[in-house]
Amino acid sequence: MGRRGFAVLAGLLLTAGLVALGVFLWSQPKTLKLAVGPLGSDDARMAAAFVQGLSREKKSVRLRLILTEGSAESARKIDTGEVDLAIVRPDIALPAKADTALITRRSFPFFIAAKTLPVDRVPGLRGKRIGVVRNPAGNLDLLKLVLSQYEVQPEEVEIVELTPDAVVGAAREGRIDAFFAIDAVSARTANEAAQRLRAAFGSEPGIIPIREADALAARNRAVEAGEIVRGALGGDPPLPAENLPTISITSRLMAAQSLDDGRVADLVSAILSLRVALAGELPAIQGLETPATDKDAPLAVHSGAAAFIDGEQETFFELYGDWFYLGVMALSLLGSGAAAVLGVASTARRRRAMEGLSRLVALLRAIRAAEDEKRLAGIEREADAVLAEVLESYSRGDIDAGGVGAYRLAMDQLGRAAAERRLALSEASQAG
Repeated sequence: MGRRGFAVLAGLLLTAGLVALGVFLWSQPKTLKLAVGPLGSDDARMAAAFVQGLSREKKSVRLRLILTEGSAESARKIDTGEVDLAIVRPDIALPAKADTALITRRSFPFFIAAKTLPVDRVPGLRGKRIGVVRNPAGNLDLLKLVLSQYEVQPEEVEIVELTPDAVVGAAREGRIDAFFAIDAVSARTANEAAQRLRAAFGSEPGIIPIREADALAARNRAVEAGEIVRGALGGDPPLPAENLPTISITSRLMAAQSLDDGRVADLVSAILSLRVALAGELPAIQGLETPATDKDAPLAVHSGAAAFIDGEQETFFELYGDWFYLGVMALSLLGSGAAAVLGVASTARRRRAMEGLSRLVALLRAIRAAEDEKRLAGIEREADAVLAEVLESYSRGDIDAGGVGAYRLAMDQLGRAAAERRLALSEASQAG
């Protein structure tokens, strides 16, 4: 193989190396930007646990938090392409260019009041003072949505906006008659907020169900029907004493629609695998849910998440197997074509290199016809030049050992012919 052959081989090896490098870089952990907020919220704590868990477990997908003021700003950032992911509460803000990857938290809002308040239906709250946590601002909108289902106008009640720390005091001091609790009961269990509510409204408070949850869900796709299970608020006797219908709201991990399906599927798989590892330090992670992938689901699910949930996620070779085999075939064809081209080129170079034999045959005839020593010496110099070209061709690989053998035979014949002609010229000179 000549220098050109080695150059082609080096090019093929370089191409293969670049392909291997591309696969290696593709398989490296991918860092995605996640918008969440505000700082200190349940959603932000959940997101921080994701970041730490994915890094600690050395997952193929990593997260970088982008803190925001809340769901509205997070939704805006994912729609403008500033982030890849966002955790939002859909009843507050729903991004237009992102779909659900995971349900990170589910809560069951309800009304709670002191046992002495003779109210067991939402319309009975007319003229009463209803407390609600002011942040996020969507809490107030959700309360008004529920009241509107029962044709209770905002001016027919007194809405008292509170901070989380002020709820217990407001209830005990009689500044509110009922409280619209949103995050007290999750999909898994009651939290510390539920315990504080029991302390605030007495050991046997009244729970006012939202029985028209299906109608509310039909009006607002971000709201779902749910149920507070018996004993969700604890106590003995259990509170509530029976399963109560209510609405359900969620916080969701939304993935940009433009985000690669494989990345989203890997992220969902990685986060779900953290539930056991992080349960001790963040019990709320047990509330992670996979969204329903039905076509009639109220909120769209990202195609990558749906593929993982439905068990239809394609492996690397299923995704790129055709390209892999086409690449192998292309390299094979390229190699065969390069070999053919090299063969033709090598044959042409050998043919040119062996043309010197014809010149040596012509010089052999010229030696036999040389009339004097000067002419004979000139022919020998021409033969030496041909020999120099042969050696150069051999060094380039244009001539093999067989070709060199043919030239050696021709040079031997030239040498003997020159010696015989020189002897003949000498004898003729002496005879003259």
